[in-house]
Amino acid sequence: MTDVKGDYPDHIVSLFGLVMDAVRRELSAEMGPTAPAAVRGLRSSQVRLLSLTPPEGMRVTDLAERVGMTKQALGEFANDLEARGLIESLRDPHDRRVRILRPTRRGLAAVAAADEVIGRLEDRWRERLGPRDWQRLRRSLTTLHNDAEERRTSAPR
Repeated sequence: MTDVKGDYPDHIVSLFGLVMDAVRRELSAEMGPTAPAAVRGLRSSQVRLLSLTPPEGMRVTDLAERVGMTKQALGEFANDLEARGLIESLRDPHDRRVRILRPTRRGLAAVAAADEVIGRLEDRWRERLGPRDWQRLRRSLTTLHNDAEERRTSAPR
């Protein structure tokens, strides 16, 4: 029987998952009882959704595509964030069938507070890797993201 903390595959999917798990654990600890009230108790996925929602708002279908979620899953996240007073749902004045989500003042404050918390987390990770390797990692991740985004948007639909 394999130990829970045993060997992991070293392919990229496993490595990215393991690193993201570590980031989520550290971020979750930072969002605990001593965190600024605006972000206390938020999950990394909620912070991500708030951070990717523009202040002027965005259609649910467009936001779902932007964050890589189904419209239904995004709706569940949005309902929870709306119940917390961090996001509001409006009807598009040009098409009342369309739902637009935008952060509230409290939601924008949560994004700002989360950015500070994430900045501290990044500082710790920069110390672990060293400034040059950290910058190299950020540059590589940005390149991979930009390439993936270009392929996604240029793919035939």
